[in-house]
Amino acid sequence: MASSDSGKGSGLSAAESGLLRERLERERDELLARLEREADVARQPEDETEEVDAAEQVREQGDAVTFSQQDRALLDEIEHALSKFATGRYGLSEVSGEPISFRRLEAVPWARVTAEEADIG
Repeated sequence: MASSDSGKGSGLSAAESGLLRERLERERDELLARLEREADVARQPEDETEEVDAAEQVREQGDAVTFSQQDRALLDEIEHALSKFATGRYGLSEVSGEPISFRRLEAVPWARVTAEEADIG
């Protein structure tokens, strides 16, 4: 397999590398949009509504905060993965430097280690 300039030694072809990068960028954009929506929900002022509506609004705001924290953590992982394209380290394990399989990166494009290193192989 030919390696791409964005994944020196990763074993990824240019097409595979491009596909994974596009997927990471799309996921990042979706997360950013969702985080903005979640921030809007969390900022909504409480109305002079019925108690049931107020309780529902508080629950939605709490959910938005929880989802926001999870989304921010995932966004950090995606940003980290995208930064590795610039250094030519995308697709390489951060532990051993060994190539991460395309199958694993298809499943988890922000993977930092090989399946074997993660004990899931």
